[in-house]
Amino acid sequence: MTRPADAMQTTGTLALFGLAGLAAAAAVWYFNAPAGAPQASAPRAASVATAVVSAPTASPAQPGPAAPALPVSLAGSTPPRLPLDEHGHLRKVRAVRDFFDYFLTAQNEMPPKSLDALVRKEIAAQLDGTSAQPEALDVWQRYTAYRQALGSIERLSVPAQGNERESGSGSSHAGTADLDAMQTSLDERASLAGRTLGADWNEAFFGPDWRHAHYTLERLRIVRDTTLTDAQKAARLQALEESLPPEERAALARDRHARTTVDTIAKLEQRGMTIDELRAKATQALGPQAAERIVKMQQNDDAWHAKYADYAAQRARIDAMGLSPTERDVQIEQLRQHMFTNPAEALRAASLDR
Repeated sequence: MTRPADAMQTTGTLALFGLAGLAAAAAVWYFNAPAGAPQASAPRAASVATAVVSAPTASPAQPGPAAPALPVSLAGSTPPRLPLDEHGHLRKVRAVRDFFDYFLTAQNEMPPKSLDALVRKEIAAQLDGTSAQPEALDVWQRYTAYRQALGSIERLSVPAQGNERESGSGSSHAGTADLDAMQTSLDERASLAGRTLGADWNEAFFGPDWRHAHYTLERLRIVRDTTLTDAQKAARLQALEESLPPEERAALARDRHARTTVDTIAKLEQRGMTIDELRAKATQALGPQAAERIVKMQQNDDAWHAKYADYAAQRARIDAMGLSPTERDVQIEQLRQHMFTNPAEALRAASLDR
């Protein structure tokens, strides 16, 4: 279950380069929620970023398409609130990026112009007539410019990555070159964000991400340095972590705790315990609150599998009726929708069917 630290840190670094959500985010939230709560690019890509070297400024709104309703993936949810300071101006904090990213989760469901119109509509709904409205529009334009330029860099980086893998397979030099390429990519992206977003918004949106990625790369260099003794490595790793701001050191500690928790849960589940045994072991290992969440999660999973087994039996009877493929698919879809009223459960059942 536990991966080598080197590989784990590499995975985390790559995720930061793409600025994707962490794979363990759901687990981290789960164990901190109240009980019962429901790529390496070459310098040649710099020419792409040159087009956005000057950050765009807010311009008068141009006529565009009418903003559509929330797409399916956002239906039933509420957009985050844009944070304001005591003077009514937009606060330069990560929550502003969270607001934009809320809508960007639906970017594959609608054309860019429609997505842009939707974001502008929600900005107006929250900030209409305030001094923060043009500020939010300006930051949205800057963030859009950053993402567009970043996409161009990523497309250009693919051939370079392929060539590096072919030429450096398996050698220690390739490992060093890989870290150097990651560093180049990270520096390029941070520089691009600084040019398009400006220093303040770059720090608000990505500051901790850039520092964590730099930390991860430096940690890998120390771990891989064969000229250092184990004691020297430990000392340098400790000094590296202490160089981070206090809140980021605390985040590292939470990440380590989350990984330990996930490993513990996996080991407990592999033993095939009863609910009472699971509760007792989890309480001993993680404490009573986390144990109750684990038990609830296990009970929900057991209930899901029981429901799916019932559904699968009824689906098998439909299969045995000798219907045409179209009639069979219609009846199975009706059965699935009847038994799984939660859309997420219906999708999960359909996935298992395939």
